[in-house]
Amino acid sequence: MAQSLLYGLRTDITCIYWYYLHILVLPAYIGITCIWVLPGTFSLRIFKEITVDRIVQRKKNSLLSLPGLILTASSIIGVTVYYLLTSHLGSPVLDKETLRIGEVKRGPFSVQVVGNGQIAAKDPDWIVARVEGQVIKAPVKAGQLVNKDDILLELSNDDIASSYAKSQSDLQAAQADLNLLLANLDARKTELQAAVIHARLDHKQIKARYDALTRLKTTSVIPIPELEYVNTQVGVEQAEGKLEVAQLELNSFHKIARAQTSAAEFRFNAQQQEAERIKKQFNDLTVRATRTGIAQNINFNPGESVNTSTLIAQIVDPDSVYVTLSVPAIQASQLAVQQNVELQINRKQVQAYVHRVDPNIKGSTVDVDVYLKEARPDDAKIGMYVTGTIYIQSIAEALYVEIPARVAERDSMSVYLINKEGNLARLTAIKSGALSAHYLQIIDGLNIGDKIVLSEISDRESETFRLN
Repeated sequence: MAQSLLYGLRTDITCIYWYYLHILVLPAYIGITCIWVLPGTFSLRIFKEITVDRIVQRKKNSLLSLPGLILTASSIIGVTVYYLLTSHLGSPVLDKETLRIGEVKRGPFSVQVVGNGQIAAKDPDWIVARVEGQVIKAPVKAGQLVNKDDILLELSNDDIASSYAKSQSDLQAAQADLNLLLANLDARKTELQAAVIHARLDHKQIKARYDALTRLKTTSVIPIPELEYVNTQVGVEQAEGKLEVAQLELNSFHKIARAQTSAAEFRFNAQQQEAERIKKQFNDLTVRATRTGIAQNINFNPGESVNTSTLIAQIVDPDSVYVTLSVPAIQASQLAVQQNVELQINRKQVQAYVHRVDPNIKGSTVDVDVYLKEARPDDAKIGMYVTGTIYIQSIAEALYVEIPARVAERDSMSVYLINKEGNLARLTAIKSGALSAHYLQIIDGLNIGDKIVLSEISDRESETFRLN
């Protein structure tokens, strides 16, 4: 700022010097010259007489020359003040060569939003490590086509390997114990069932004898020994008791067998689940592709360590892609779903549309997901950088200018308007309209052909700047 003021002061002094040189000295010099060079107009004698008469007259009227001097001095001071007031000598000076200057134009105006982004895959499969280990084989590299269940990476982990072996051994032992228990229970069940059958047969046999003696006793004329009859009757009661006890033992065995079997199966199932968990960990040491596609973001070498949740690869469909653009947040309010987009992919123009606008602002930009309307170009690869133009609105005719450093869309703002002579920039209030990718619509305050300063000016406290 100080350098600008010093430069301006030096320029002011130079301007005043040349001003008086042209206004006062030069006309006097021209007048005297004309008098001397015009032949026949004045003679040397007449000029001398006039000069002598003026000198004499000036000596006689020396007191009358004071008003003339005052008048002359006043004129000089007035001209100087007028020059100072009209030439903005106190304003800072800017070098026009260092400024960006824009000219107001009239014509068709298209509201566009331009953003840069990358080609991304739709619905990729993210494959992460479920266990930690050390890489022993890495058969797949990024960009390689893989099929489902193809091996992407093989890891080794001694703890998981030993746990897997022990769990399998424990599972086999638990299975053997369960089988032994079931066999013993089945044998015991057979014994009890046989006891019930024998008791039933004994009861049936003694009961048949008792019934026969009872009939003989009532119908036969031959007497039946009373002791034999009573013993048979007691034998029937004993057989009924033995049958009942055998049946109770069998019923109790069923309950006990179910309880023992349930407990044994529970222990076995727990052991089986633990074995399955460890087996899954063991199987996870071999990382496989989850579907057919292109492997992305995979770069491992044997000997590297891999932690749990480490990204192993990304499996994508190369034909199912979209573009993520980052656009200025100041223009995000104009974006809407289904707006047309023109993508520049490897010097090819591809038509697309807005699929989603991220509601969150990231720094000074907003992410926009763009879907293609046509087939993916053959040379369009995932991760490739692209440029996209989103078409917002078209206006048949409007005033517009290149976007200045400090811009406000559809609002009142101030710009430095350059005068017609091109030597002065004055702060002027304008009303802006729509904001496009490179241009700003002008509603009021500027006319066609006006020129404004587009560059950022740090000292905006000054309403005027002189340009050189």
